[in-house]
Amino acid sequence: MMIIIFGILIGIITGTLSGLLGIGGGALMVVLCTSLLHVSQHVAQAAALAAIIPTAFVGAAKHHKNGLINYKVGIYLAIGGILGSFFGASIANILNEDMLRKIFSLFFAVIGIQVLRTSFKVNVKKNENHINLEEKI
Repeated sequence: MMIIIFGILIGIITGTLSGLLGIGGGALMVVLCTSLLHVSQHVAQAAALAAIIPTAFVGAAKHHKNGLINYKVGIYLAIGGILGSFFGASIANILNEDMLRKIFSLFFAVIGIQVLRTSFKVNVKKNENHINLEEKI
């Protein structure tokens, strides 16, 4: 019973954060599944991939309704994503649990650093624009 409750809560949390922040909910699902549901890294990653199918469909439908999807770019991303997913899943199945978790953690660290760098660059540009607007007034 607890796995049902925790599973639904994890889905709600990751779905909300994904929709709000535009990030892949699957990555968050993996972290929450390994820490709260105590499943292996392999099982968590596979479950997250399966859960992303319907959530991605709902998100895409909402963005389609708002006219935000560039289907030309999307098809190329899908082709590359399908090929990459095949190779990535094959590699993940070869790796042991410890190595897979380390690679996953390293990926998160790199993404986190990149997001921080980008957010500070955006803030600097906004501040520069704000100063330029004040000078013009």
